[in-house]
Amino acid sequence: MKPIFILHENQEWVVPLHAEFARRGVEANEWFLHEDYVAFDKTPKPGVYYNRMSASSHTRGHRFAPELTRMALTWLEHAGDSQVTVVNGLRALYLETCKLSQYAALQQAGIRTPKTRAVVGREQITLAADDFEQWPVILKPNRGGKGLGVMKFDNAQALSAYVNGPEYQEPLDGIWLLQQYIVPQAPFITRCEFVGQRFIYAVQVDTSEGFELCPADVCAIGDAACPVGEQPVVATAPAKFVLTERYHGHAIIGRLETFMRNAGIDVAGIELIEDKYGDIYAYDVNTNTNYNQTAEAAAGGRVTGMGAVADYLIALAR
Repeated sequence: MKPIFILHENQEWVVPLHAEFARRGVEANEWFLHEDYVAFDKTPKPGVYYNRMSASSHTRGHRFAPELTRMALTWLEHAGDSQVTVVNGLRALYLETCKLSQYAALQQAGIRTPKTRAVVGREQITLAADDFEQWPVILKPNRGGKGLGVMKFDNAQALSAYVNGPEYQEPLDGIWLLQQYIVPQAPFITRCEFVGQRFIYAVQVDTSEGFELCPADVCAIGDAACPVGEQPVVATAPAKFVLTERYHGHAIIGRLETFMRNAGIDVAGIELIEDKYGDIYAYDVNTNTNYNQTAEAAAGGRVTGMGAVADYLIALAR
């Protein structure tokens, strides 16, 4: 069996994955990609390399982790060695850090995405909204993560007040997304989880308290900022994350699996919203997907996201 390497920048998020490996009698290695070097002049060690880099790394002080990961994945894929298997490689990382590229790939697979405009320049935001012809709008950073920085504006005056006000902050990569606000049938979104480009389950996420929607257990502790901390997970009622069978057998699942195959993504959580007319839109693809064990346990524990990932990586390693 080849060794398994987890490429990441957040120790908290790999703890449950290590636990699933341990249950299967397997030990995985880690490559912590915050500050390191890539020996491009050498050949990588044989193994399965699983990329779990996050677009939100900067929120944990790891500003250049995606850039370093791009170097590492370039090295691994360039090796062209049959003994080196990359999971969620360069193409997946590219989509993780570029929402417009996500939308282009989703649309090619026949999946609706919200009307969107990419904007660089503070003074350009209101200009981009001038002929948008649809309010409310969402303004969000291209690289935010966990739903952070997502704002809803009901009219042009409110948008202008923010853009020209003291609270304005430039996004990490300078790119804003001005986006159609989808009026939902009900106050929730659905996150569909895929492992090995196959659907495993969907989780319904309550959005009544805002847009910060990180599903990880370490984020589900009631703090509006969705922090990664050491406090225990506290179950609340009603639960914010609930597994649902709403999309089992639905045509959208087949299209999402096609999207993942075409885009070279192996593991992902894809967020959907259904409008009042029943139309389904995909608006975010998370290639560093996390799982909520409380929601999985409440559904009977028949399937766990990290367990499915561990099984997939072990099968590749063998």
